[in-house]
Amino acid sequence: MVTLSRSRVVGVALALVAAGAVLYFWPRHEPGVPEAVTRQVITMTRAAEAKDISKVMEGVSERFKTDGGMDSRQVRGILTGQVLRGQWVRIFTTNLEVHEVSPTQGDFQARFIFGRSQAESVKDLAADSVLNAYLIEGTFEKEADGEWRVVRAKYRPLEAAELL
Repeated sequence: MVTLSRSRVVGVALALVAAGAVLYFWPRHEPGVPEAVTRQVITMTRAAEAKDISKVMEGVSERFKTDGGMDSRQVRGILTGQVLRGQWVRIFTTNLEVHEVSPTQGDFQARFIFGRSQAESVKDLAADSVLNAYLIEGTFEKEADGEWRVVRAKYRPLEAAELL
């Protein structure tokens, strides 16, 4: 049986506390603007596919406006209507481009393809479902709480030929 002296136990405890403090205060890698915006777009797309409107809306700023004048409340209503109608099952994001405007702002452009099938790829989706596709351009900003949210957006429907 090994017995530990009081000074050895205190020394081990202090070493563990010091190691914990180092880990806690170690600088964390903050993703760059393109990575942060890309993550948020993917998170919001997955939430929309899961029909989790609240999660989607976490990524929409209270200051949100479209070029057509819609605000975040109206966007929530449109998304809720789409979910209740159950018109789409799969959502694919393609051609996502993000450009850093400043350390707290990034512009994006992406194609969002909504389909009524369980397809695992865009190619399969086009082959066996009805689909709608949109080009969406907008701006994300890092807000005071540290979260990235979309503050502006505009969209236009895409023709089938534009999907290729």
